[in-house]
Amino acid sequence: MVFSASIQQHIKICVTFFFLYSLAAKLCHSVEIVGIPLRFYDLTLPIVTALLILYHRRALPTLALFALYSFYHYPLFDFLSIAAQLSSALICVTLYFCATGKRGRVSFGRSRLSAQRICWLICLNSFTFTALYQWLLLKFHFISASDENIFSVITLINIQWMLTSCITGVPFCYLLFRSCYKPSWFFSYLRQLKDLIVNGPHAISQLVWAMLLIAIMYCMITTRNDILIFTDYSIVLLLPIMLWGSIRLGHALISPLWVFMLILLGYYTDNYISIKNEFTVAHYIGHLALASSMIAIFSLTIVLVGVLATRILNYIKHLKRVSLSEPHTGLPNLQALKKDLIQYPNAGLCTVQCPELNSLTQAHGIAFRFEFVKAVVAYLTPLLKGYDNIYYSPGYGIFLRLDNMNESLIDSYYKAMTSFRFSWGEMELGLNFGLSWMRYDNNIPNLSYVVGQLNASTFVSLQNGKPENLNMNEAGDSAVNPAVIRHLLQQSIDQKSFVLLAQPIVSTSRSDRYQEILIRINAGNNNLLFPNTFLPLAEEAGLLAEVDMTVIEQTFRFMHSLDQSQADSRFSINLTPQSLIKSDFLDRLFTLFNTWSIRPERIIFEIIESDIIDNLNAANVLRELRNQGCKIAIDDFGTGASSYSRLKNLEADILKIDGSFVRNIVAEKFDHFIVMSFCEAAKFKNLEVVAEFVESEEIKQMLITMGVGWLQGYHTGKPVAIESLRE
Repeated sequence: MVFSASIQQHIKICVTFFFLYSLAAKLCHSVEIVGIPLRFYDLTLPIVTALLILYHRRALPTLALFALYSFYHYPLFDFLSIAAQLSSALICVTLYFCATGKRGRVSFGRSRLSAQRICWLICLNSFTFTALYQWLLLKFHFISASDENIFSVITLINIQWMLTSCITGVPFCYLLFRSCYKPSWFFSYLRQLKDLIVNGPHAISQLVWAMLLIAIMYCMITTRNDILIFTDYSIVLLLPIMLWGSIRLGHALISPLWVFMLILLGYYTDNYISIKNEFTVAHYIGHLALASSMIAIFSLTIVLVGVLATRILNYIKHLKRVSLSEPHTGLPNLQALKKDLIQYPNAGLCTVQCPELNSLTQAHGIAFRFEFVKAVVAYLTPLLKGYDNIYYSPGYGIFLRLDNMNESLIDSYYKAMTSFRFSWGEMELGLNFGLSWMRYDNNIPNLSYVVGQLNASTFVSLQNGKPENLNMNEAGDSAVNPAVIRHLLQQSIDQKSFVLLAQPIVSTSRSDRYQEILIRINAGNNNLLFPNTFLPLAEEAGLLAEVDMTVIEQTFRFMHSLDQSQADSRFSINLTPQSLIKSDFLDRLFTLFNTWSIRPERIIFEIIESDIIDNLNAANVLRELRNQGCKIAIDDFGTGASSYSRLKNLEADILKIDGSFVRNIVAEKFDHFIVMSFCEAAKFKNLEVVAEFVESEEIKQMLITMGVGWLQGYHTGKPVAIESLRE
């Protein structure tokens, strides 16, 4: 037989309710004192109340069926209790919804509804049930008129335990019903509990708290009244411990836990308050009254504190979210980027900037800027992988944090941005973007400086029509004013005063070594400018070839000053593509060879793989340099988009593997195989291999076993002032 969806739902509600009610009835512990029933922690009324809150009118058929079933199958005494529960719950829930409306069905733990729930679902519910139950017992002669006093101590105990049951039981039963009604919500609730534990206090604090809680509960449910801690005195100790849990862990975790504890306290009442050890029944009842009042007050306090603590924690989380997001777009801001860079220390940064956006914003209004940013982010988001993320800061552009950054990935983002179109009204705009990127190093303390440099590099990218790689592995530049840097650059060229450093490149099989020349600019006050700061300006000004010639002349002059014992020392000098395409480059270079009496065999020229272009003059220059005895090294091999095809057609002597592949060669199998492939390719071309960024003995030994002939890095030798080589 196939039932409709409505009938199936009613069957599900009915089965769940009957099962939970039967379970709650079995967990309830009751005794009879002087002919009057005394009920301890009782979840039966909260179950009826929670059912009505969640299902409202849809719960009425289930309750009607339950009332009919109880009338025929339960003794009259028990049926009167059920009748009082149903009547009280119907009255109080109806008044509750009249006061709150539909919002009254939302999950418990909302502080805005706490007052209404305490008034209607707890206080009124408890008193109404107690009054109705007492009246029914009197009418059906289960108690005499003399015992009917609502202000008796036993009645007070019943009311206090019922208050406790409703304070904690209604939210708990609501949780049970909603979990059965929507299992996905229950799993969401479990994830919330996991977050509370994981993001809560330190694990040791939580462990100590749990052990104290278990110890006190053990004392209370163990029969040993000759020691104070095994009596109702220990109830007082529960309050501070549970309050700490409510404040630090929140309502969602502590409230169900307190329910299980109350079930134990109600079931094992005779263990911590035993009539056998009391002189009179009145003395025993007095202890019960005091214990029940403390438990009721504690329950209310724990629940309210938990609700307020949860609200405060959520508000703090909201403030954190606000502080980590840009208000107009809702995107993570630079503060969020700074936080995430701590969590992902090996990430790379990529900046996307559109200078034209400023003028368009003036023409179309500020809303244009933010809608444009949202559109760009929506366009780029599908390209993200893993834990990559996008950030935005007005004035600095869009930032991408990429975990696995490489040139091919950056090129893909750059190509994607060139295809982007933004629709505004009836217009469709294709804007030009500048894109700069870098591998972020946590040794760089000032993120704002990095952001500024990346932003500046986007303008260089826009001019060059390609992504700009910003290398900031070496920090220390203080003169950041472009006008000042331009002045110092020109001064260094005119006065031939570049600061030259030498870093050794050592052989793995012999004691041989040669030195690579690194350049800096003296900015005064013991400050140095690094190449990533002044070379972009030199390129913009067309001075790269002059920088190369100046460095060559300074190096030759130093080599000429060395004594005879160092007459065979060799030096490696970087060349830019601007030098290679200069028609007078060879004439000027050979003039310097003759002027300073330097043999070409002592010189190695390094060219960057990605700068090698199909230029006839450049190819002729490299060929002539080799014919004269100089050696040619391909620098940063592996970072270009077509490294192997370039290598196939290029005549060179040395292959320098880029440090981005070497630095993780021990931990990353991919980098290990890449370097192996480079070495094999070099063997076919009869090239010597130099590995950059050798930072540890482990990397060194692995490179040696792979057949790498030369090593360069801080482990084999740090850069030093070139003058120190005379010593």
